[in-house]
Amino acid sequence: MPEQIHASPDGAKYRLVGTKTTTPTSDASAKAITVDSTTVEVIVSDSRLHSLGSQFGHVAIDIDGTVYSRAHEEYVEIDRHTYFYGGTVHLTNGSIRTAGNLWRDNVGLVLRVSPAEKEKMKVELQRRVAADREFRRAHPNGSTYSIVSNSCSSNVADVLESIGILAHDPRWFPTPVTPAELDAIVEKSKRLAKKNYYPKQADQ
Repeated sequence: MPEQIHASPDGAKYRLVGTKTTTPTSDASAKAITVDSTTVEVIVSDSRLHSLGSQFGHVAIDIDGTVYSRAHEEYVEIDRHTYFYGGTVHLTNGSIRTAGNLWRDNVGLVLRVSPAEKEKMKVELQRRVAADREFRRAHPNGSTYSIVSNSCSSNVADVLESIGILAHDPRWFPTPVTPAELDAIVEKSKRLAKKNYYPKQADQ
C-alpha cells in the first residue's frame, strides 16, 4: 500500500500506518435496556368537610398490595382490597368493619423505585406502625396523631423523601404537609410512571 500523508487544518502532517475495524458488523436494531426497577403507589383521597378527619383529604401508600394508612386513631396495615372496598381491619386492641374508601374520589400516583428503595420504605413504614401499636397497647384511648408531625400525609412525605422523592413544597417548612400539597408535588416528580383513578361509587 502506497504511503498516504494527511495534513491537518493547521498544517501538521500525519502518515497513515494502518486501519482497524472496531465494529465487525452493522446492527441498527432497537436494543433492550434492562432497568432494575419496581413501583409503589401513593393513594390520595378527596376531602369531605362534614366528616371528622377528612376535611383535608387523606394519603396512604400501597407497597406490594399492603396499604399503610395513618388514621387519627391508629396507624394500620390493610390489604388493598379492604382499603378500597371494605372488610375487617385488625387494630391493636381488636378489629373493626369498614366500608372501604370509595365513598370519595381517589387518585393513585404510581412511582418508579428500585427494589432497594422499596424495601427501605417498607421497613420504615412497618417500624412506624409497630411504634404506634406499642403506644396504643399502653394507651388504649390515646393517639400519637399530630397534624404537624404525625399525620397521614406527613408520614407518606417522610418515607418518600427518605429515598429522594420530594413530597412537599420546598419554598415552605417541611411540615405540616397537606394531602393537596403532597399530590401537587409528587405529580411533578420524574419518578411518576402513571396515574390511576378510583372514582367514588354511587352507592357510597
